[in-house]
Amino acid sequence: MIPALERLRALRAGQLHPDAPAPCEITVADLPPDWRLEFEERAAIREYDGGQLREHAERDALVEIVARMRAAGEIPFGGRESA
Repeated sequence: MIPALERLRALRAGQLHPDAPAPCEITVADLPPDWRLEFEERAAIREYDGGQLREHAERDALVEIVARMRAAGEIPFGGRESA
């Protein structure tokens, strides 16, 4: 239920396209190398400077990076077919 709530909040904020996969459907493995580096940096900052648990830091960093990729027009779809 939490991913659905996060998706609704992101849709309301204009960060997600209605047809785009939810952040939980995109994995770190789906990220291109340059965005993967950004993800790792954001997760480390959240963990060490922000005091988050690693699991939470990585989750929040992935959501942030996916939103930034979408804003830049670089939406990762992983192995999914786009319509």
